[in-house]
Amino acid sequence: MRTKIGGLTAAVCVVGMAATAQAGVLEFGDKDEWFADVGPVTTIDFTGFENGVFITDQFEELGVLFTDGDDNIAFSCPSLPNDCWGLDGNEGIHLAFLTPQRWIAVDFPGIVQFELYSEGQLIYTSSLFGAGVGLFAGLVSTEPFDMARIADPFDDNVAIDDLHFGVPAPGAIWLFGLAALLPARRRRH
Repeated sequence: MRTKIGGLTAAVCVVGMAATAQAGVLEFGDKDEWFADVGPVTTIDFTGFENGVFITDQFEELGVLFTDGDDNIAFSCPSLPNDCWGLDGNEGIHLAFLTPQRWIAVDFPGIVQFELYSEGQLIYTSSLFGAGVGLFAGLVSTEPFDMARIADPFDDNVAIDDLHFGVPAPGAIWLFGLAALLPARRRRH
């Protein structure tokens, strides 16, 4: 495709694309498919707290910290249909994982977009998921990530019903890598 945009603009675009290289990530909108593709997961359903409690390090024993300090427990049966409890994130939900992760997913109302980070560097920005209630969005990454941000780019507020994350078994990593190589090998022949 040819577009006349001027030499300087074209150079900036090329540099910008190179600087934002994306990790190899599979995106899932189907909960059953995501759970079938990943191994054991940790699920946080946000029950057991009173409405409005701010969440920071309460799930540290499960391997995750909520680092922005203004995410609070929400109770809303229409919006959070799994169990009526969830997390209300202001300006997005920022997660720091105590060990690098390979997959993350949320049940949510509204719209969500993920950003995955490794050692402070953005490695992936997902597609937009959603527009409704009782939705699911999941990612499986070839590169480990230690931080994630979940946000709605159209609204200052984002909510999640349940959070799922985990590190795959070594065999799952090998199979994911093998699956990524197969299409490339077919093209060469």
